[in-house]
Amino acid sequence: MPLLVVGILVLSGLGAVSGTESLKEEIEPEKITFSKPVIVENGDYVTVEIKEATTNSWNKDLPMLPRITKVYTFPLGTTIDDVEVSFSESKEMEITKPITPSPEVYMRISSEQKTVGKPKDILTYSEIDIYPEERFSYTTGAGLKDGEHVIYLSVGINPVQYMPNENKILYSEVAEINVKHTLPQYEMLNGDSYDLLILSATQFESTLQRLVDYKNNMNPPINTKLVTLDEIPSGVGVDQQEDIKYFIRDAIEDWGITYVILVGAGVEDEELFPVRMAWIPSGSYEQYFGSDLYYADVYDSTMGFPDWDHDDDGRYGEYPADTDSMDIHPDVYISRIPCNNNKELNVMIDKIIYYEDHNKMTNKIVQMGGDTFSLVDGDNSGVFEGEYANTKVMEKLPGYSTTQLWGSNDKLTKRNIANGIKDSVDFMDFSGHGSSSSWATHPPLTEEKIWIPPKELISPYHGWLTVDFDVFMVNNDYKYPVFVYNACSNNKYTANDQCLGWKTLNKNGGGGIAAFAASGIGYGSYGTHETESVMGWMEVHIFDEMYTTKNLGESWGNCISGYYNAFAGDLDDGDYKTLTEFCMFGDVTINVEDGEDPKSRSVNHPRPVTNRLLELIANIFPWFERLLSLLS
Repeated sequence: MPLLVVGILVLSGLGAVSGTESLKEEIEPEKITFSKPVIVENGDYVTVEIKEATTNSWNKDLPMLPRITKVYTFPLGTTIDDVEVSFSESKEMEITKPITPSPEVYMRISSEQKTVGKPKDILTYSEIDIYPEERFSYTTGAGLKDGEHVIYLSVGINPVQYMPNENKILYSEVAEINVKHTLPQYEMLNGDSYDLLILSATQFESTLQRLVDYKNNMNPPINTKLVTLDEIPSGVGVDQQEDIKYFIRDAIEDWGITYVILVGAGVEDEELFPVRMAWIPSGSYEQYFGSDLYYADVYDSTMGFPDWDHDDDGRYGEYPADTDSMDIHPDVYISRIPCNNNKELNVMIDKIIYYEDHNKMTNKIVQMGGDTFSLVDGDNSGVFEGEYANTKVMEKLPGYSTTQLWGSNDKLTKRNIANGIKDSVDFMDFSGHGSSSSWATHPPLTEEKIWIPPKELISPYHGWLTVDFDVFMVNNDYKYPVFVYNACSNNKYTANDQCLGWKTLNKNGGGGIAAFAASGIGYGSYGTHETESVMGWMEVHIFDEMYTTKNLGESWGNCISGYYNAFAGDLDDGDYKTLTEFCMFGDVTINVEDGEDPKSRSVNHPRPVTNRLLELIANIFPWFERLLSLLS
């Protein structure tokens, strides 16, 4: 018997060693063929175009060259051992002018300091021998794909190199990618008790139980666990925020959660739910801002814990000091309900339940835009960036009809926005400028700082605001759209307990079901470059994701991972700020699709009844609802 036991142990050990060796794999090499570069005259410069390019390089004052990004996914726990990219023989092509520099990224703030029409010196890149020096780069990270935990490998390929002192480019026609990796010996995560974790300030516990019961009784159920802040172990991390983040990691491993909702306002120094501030400044306008992505980023590519404070100075998410401790890819889909009291929370829960039961997709959208970067900002492109972004969104929504309220067609008025929200639409698309309490833009080609939508008789301020009569003009209790704001700070919940994104949702008797926007100052670019990176990229791609994936949380997560993968190895402070500030308000599990028949649910919470007489009066006299709100 002892000999038999020893023999079994030896054979088992040999099997384990053999199994480990077999886990080392090499992906079948992938060959990529490139078209011959096309040189296009562009004023004092030329641009280089390749049909297969997925993005362009974006480095200030350096040449803009085509890039191709290939993204691979592997099971969580996989180790990427080596990545090699070999290129076919380089060919030469003469060019007559310098290559167009990468577009500049600007804060979405109109500045008095810019001079209208000031020409920029032509960049000759005389100090550059060859650019880029490296023909490829790659990054790895841990994140979610289709709700499954994976390791991402993003390989960025530069098919063209530029030699400015010789007035020529070098290009290859073929590249071959070779990836060697080691698979994990066992499945890294196997918890499956819950789908959704709601983390809440303690005072909201009893109110939230209604939402928990509803989720658990859906068909099929969204298995939901509610945990209050006083139930989260303290002292695990360096502060309460890190305690919460460790708890989310444990919930992934023990319960198998995919979704997280944070419940509670986060106004600075008065937080009901703790906020992690990210320290990526925007000049003198903003030093830090709230980032809910911090709570979603719990693994790096080695299954380590990204604490976002690489230099241990207590300032999290700094660029570039902390980027080595930031994986960025979300490991849960996360949203916030930044409610200040149970009344606001009840309004949101009523909307969620009504949307799940009664929503009907109408294939309609309302879009607001103008000349985001106008002549007063020094933009001579002649492109109205907000309107251009709206048109790029429509390319992602086949079959949709749009009502375009633009500066160029004189339809961008407060009344038209309110009527648009009430027109049973699926989405509202705002592209322009913003603050924590307002959204606005410029009319086309103005050399003065003019803001639209203009003030009206009962609305004495320009722009679309929470502190004015604007939101009170909206009564659309039968259909709640998803709001997307491409602007500064519309979801800046740390500055204002009624920031525009939240006021959009907690409007009783109207408003939206969810809001995507920046929690800090946003960035953009002049002309058609507006949608190629930063917030314009996010605006277009969040609609693309909602149209294809339907789920709001997954749409948010795919945008974050998609942006990081697309520009991997080429990210600067504007990119990191965009990634860490782009956030969602509402229920992260919501699907933008027709609601189910509530009769099929074992628990049915009916839509709250609105007094139709009061609603009729409010529609005729918008100030009436404002009066009722003030009285209440």
